[in-house]
Amino acid sequence: VAEARRRGRVLAPPQALLFTADMHGRFVAPAAVDTAAAGKATAVLLGNRLTVHGSFTGLSSPLRDLEQKPNDPGVHMHRGATGETSPYFHGLQVTLNADGRSGVFFGTTTLAPEDVTRLLESRTYVDIHTVKFGPGEIRDQWRPVDPTAAAARLAALTAAGATADAI
Repeated sequence: VAEARRRGRVLAPPQALLFTADMHGRFVAPAAVDTAAAGKATAVLLGNRLTVHGSFTGLSSPLRDLEQKPNDPGVHMHRGATGETSPYFHGLQVTLNADGRSGVFFGTTTLAPEDVTRLLESRTYVDIHTVKFGPGEIRDQWRPVDPTAAAARLAALTAAGATADAI
């Protein structure tokens, strides 16, 4: 913002944008997974800060990394469009229910400018990895609740050169 002011532009404060994900096995890449598991998540983007909350139920087996990484057990955010896979860039915290196959996840991360662009273009996804389905049991792309507002934000970022000051 300070740089934009020096250049004679004043940017409006960022508008909070809401995203959703409706996670199912049919969305897993590179191949769909036959599972009864499901999950729902919401995310709020304010500036370049993304806050995520979600829940899941019916996993076929324990979270993949629960034993080795209890603080990063296997609910992740990844870069990639529908059908693409990539290493994760942010692990989410998890609170499991007594059955160990359902629970909630949450977290906040600061996105790089290119990751804000990816999110606005629905080229970021959330997935849950389990012991039975290591590459992912359920997944979905983050989708803006208001695609028009997301497109306007993307256009503003593009016009501003997608610098950290523009976010």
